[in-house]
Amino acid sequence: MRIDDYAFEQTAQVVYTMNNSAREKYDSWEDLRSFMISMAHQYVGKHTHFATGGFVLTFSRSSVDSDDWYVTASVQPYTALRYIERVNKQLNSIRELAV
Repeated sequence: MRIDDYAFEQTAQVVYTMNNSAREKYDSWEDLRSFMISMAHQYVGKHTHFATGGFVLTFSRSSVDSDDWYVTASVQPYTALRYIERVNKQLNSIRELAV
């Protein structure tokens, strides 16, 4: 199995920032990345996608006949949308105070 280290690192950093429960559950984004990697090892070959905790893992074979899997990570859209809603709500509160 080959893991897209760059995508895993960036996704873990973003999810750790955006998802309150990730900060409650993991001590750092590095801990979250380690969890994501463990999930990749657990689900490789069983699914094409796996999603939990604000991130999505996508599995693909390097070729049809190959047992070599490639795994990349991304942020769940739901996580990004909830984060944007929270930030907008805070900005609107600040704007109301400034008026």
